[in-house]
Amino acid sequence: MVEIRPARPGEGQALYDVTAAAIAARAPGFYSPAQVAAWMDGRDAAHYEQVIAEGAVRVAVRDGEVVGFVDSAPGVLLRLFVRPDIAGQGLGRRLLELGVQAAMLDGQVRLEATLHATAFYTRFGFVETGRVVFQHPLGGLPVEVVSMVLRVPGLMSGPAV
Repeated sequence: MVEIRPARPGEGQALYDVTAAAIAARAPGFYSPAQVAAWMDGRDAAHYEQVIAEGAVRVAVRDGEVVGFVDSAPGVLLRLFVRPDIAGQGLGRRLLELGVQAAMLDGQVRLEATLHATAFYTRFGFVETGRVVFQHPLGGLPVEVVSMVLRVPGLMSGPAV
């Protein structure tokens, strides 16, 4: 069983590990080998500890281990990652629902999706509004991302992923 709860101080390494594993498993084929290899440059456990300290991260925990997380701010879904070994079991959807609830502002939620995650968000009612090149301020190579928006609350009716 998976428990979803607020992230705790000291779980920064777990968030880093989940993110790195998801990128390594999903990004190849959508981004160049150099982009995938440099994706996590400049990020470390301390970076994710700062994210946790901001207080909006919810983690999914199975058998005492963080296996996914979602982070949002008013109007914006910032991060959603699930370990690849448990992807496809509905956890991404559960985390997305929580993230959307936390972020909903004026009837909409925005996000910037990686190319490999766009289909996931589309299944739940997000629509593309454009594409931009993103460079994480801490490092890595620039990557193309898809700007998306969910404008109508309650469209979370797609299949479990």
